[in-house]
Amino acid sequence: MKLVNRRQFLEMGLIAGAGVAAAATLPEAALGARKPRVRDLHKRIRRIAPVGTRRLVVLDCGGGNDGLSMFPLKGSSASAQKYRELRPRTAIPEESMLPIHGSDIMGMHPSLSRIRAWNPAIVTSIGVSRPDLSHFEMMRRWWSGDQDSLHVTPTGFLGRVCDEIGSLSDPAVGVSLGYGPSPALNAKKVTTLSMNPYSDGSFPSFGWDEPNMDEVWVAAWNRMAERADNETVPFTIARDGCAYAKRFSDLAVDLPSPGGDYPGNDLGYQLTLAARMCRQENGIRVIHIPVYADFDTHDQHRTRHAEVLTSIDQAVDAFMAEMVATGHADEVLVVMTSEFGRRVMDNESDGLDHGAGSNLLLLGPVNPGFYGETPDLTTLDRDDNIIASLHMNDYYATIAEDWFGVPRADVISGGTPIPALFDLT
Repeated sequence: MKLVNRRQFLEMGLIAGAGVAAAATLPEAALGARKPRVRDLHKRIRRIAPVGTRRLVVLDCGGGNDGLSMFPLKGSSASAQKYRELRPRTAIPEESMLPIHGSDIMGMHPSLSRIRAWNPAIVTSIGVSRPDLSHFEMMRRWWSGDQDSLHVTPTGFLGRVCDEIGSLSDPAVGVSLGYGPSPALNAKKVTTLSMNPYSDGSFPSFGWDEPNMDEVWVAAWNRMAERADNETVPFTIARDGCAYAKRFSDLAVDLPSPGGDYPGNDLGYQLTLAARMCRQENGIRVIHIPVYADFDTHDQHRTRHAEVLTSIDQAVDAFMAEMVATGHADEVLVVMTSEFGRRVMDNESDGLDHGAGSNLLLLGPVNPGFYGETPDLTTLDRDDNIIASLHMNDYYATIAEDWFGVPRADVISGGTPIPALFDLT
């Protein structure tokens, strides 16, 4: 018989409780209650909120998002020529690229016109020093903050950040808006959990015909959450898990009403819920969003990737507009992650295989522009992939230290914050 330790048992209780708390369906009438479109919001967000009020929204683009298509090379440089030469089937035509921040070296994918208007910061040539082409290994590294598989840990990077910035009294410090818990939010001290993005957070109805059964169920759950004298540790942990789930459910059902003009897809629902959390004082500081999209484009890359980016563009634009309209834009940083980019050379199926170095974007109170070295396509690794000049732990050190004020050594091994991403004075 395999024994379960205290932490594992607690996690199971939280997962089960969060699943119950997130099972109900949000009424269509509530989702349709949109606020009027706010005009002229596409201005640079110049302020930055005090460190204790800042929040992070992570768009986790699992599957291997191609940063070189998001921000393609243009012009006459040797790397730009290589871009067109190595991607005869998948290169973004220069005449369709969106200009960005006056750069004559890199452009922006034409499907990202709304995000472009929000003046993003773009981190270039980012990856790890010893890449692996496995989705599973690289996702594990990004979730845990273990750049080169040298610092394996049961906690996730975002979970460790939550431990540093959160409180045991908070119903949740980190929330993943998906269909199950994320290893990225594994924490030691504070509560982190997951919530179904289509849920209103309340405990579910089981369709009983008898009246008042929902109230009976909630009363039973509350009773299960009450500690009793002389109980064994597993029972105590299980009861604590019930209490944590009910406490978060009570928070979730009191979130502000949905607002904004979001698309009716997974990311639209996820960012609608993220915005509601960001509009409430509730202890939630980190919101992880697994982006359920078609990033693994081994064939028909240009068509498939353009559709994905259009969806992201619409949903993120709606989220940013709501943050500005409700006065929270200076508190919220939106960042993108993905386990790797795509191979520089395209394949005979008009697609792109697994890569390494990539480009990522950040939105919010950032200094817009490019950060890092322009991807060098004249010198690739042995798998014909971009060699990273900025590393994952640099990116994470920036989020921890410059955004949240957490010493990077407390949450990540190595790494140096990327200079001048934020106006910190």
